[in-house]
Amino acid sequence: MARRKIRTLLDEHLVRRAKLESVLQQKQVSEILGEALERYLAETGSRRATTSVVAGTWGLLKVGRQELERLMTEEEGFV
Repeated sequence: MARRKIRTLLDEHLVRRAKLESVLQQKQVSEILGEALERYLAETGSRRATTSVVAGTWGLLKVGRQELERLMTEEEGFV
């Protein structure tokens, strides 16, 4: 899975706990935070964010020109 750098503000106490946990588990802090966020989203987050075609492809589908023209011809109102 591709990783992306982000910036955010967290409570100092939470940061210290995450750093301590990263030492105890011999993992990067980003791994600890990523695992915690995954758990949180699995428990409370929307399923649509991870299961939709748009989310999975970032809204991009690779389709050749001929295939696109064929699809548009099949659908009324496009061509």
